[in-house]
Amino acid sequence: MKTLHYKMIASTLLVTLAIMTSHAESTVKIKSIEVEDNVYTPYFTVETEQDHEQGASQRWLRLTVEYETDGDWIDELTVKHFALVGDHGSDKPVVLSEQTTYINIAPGNHVAYVYMHPNCVKRYDVENNEIDSAAAIVINGERVAYKETSKRIGKKGWPENPSLHVHPDHLLSENETPFWFINYDYKEMIKHSPHNGHQ
Repeated sequence: MKTLHYKMIASTLLVTLAIMTSHAESTVKIKSIEVEDNVYTPYFTVETEQDHEQGASQRWLRLTVEYETDGDWIDELTVKHFALVGDHGSDKPVVLSEQTTYINIAPGNHVAYVYMHPNCVKRYDVENNEIDSAAAIVINGERVAYKETSKRIGKKGWPENPSLHVHPDHLLSENETPFWFINYDYKEMIKHSPHNGHQ
């Protein structure tokens, strides 16, 4: 029995080491970050019991992160997005943020989007070239890749500047927008948060 017990312990250690080695062999590199403003609400043709008039197409802003993973599959990674904009009627900039967790990431090239709702675009009255953006990729609580632009504020590391006011969740993950169904197979799986009442 002791021999079997020792074999089980040894087997468990080997599995653990294999998992650690697997994660160590995966690398992530952010290739580019971009803000696009020529993005309008998509028009879908649908049939319902009631004929509702389609709303006027409105302009969104889309923050794009292109990144590359190399090595093994990655079980889970989180992309944190930041946008630096000016508050209406004030010269003091504010930071809008959102983070999305993706699962089952195959080696290769990937893209992650978040969006600024048309109401935010109107409130901050911004164009894509007036916004600084930043992106961080986190795996197992560790930041493994980071990229930013700093043309507006002129200082690097602005997402962590304690003097700037941060509005978490004021950007929208793609599955919270009407763009989610476009090019669906091109996108990574988003990890769903547990429903209320479930652990």
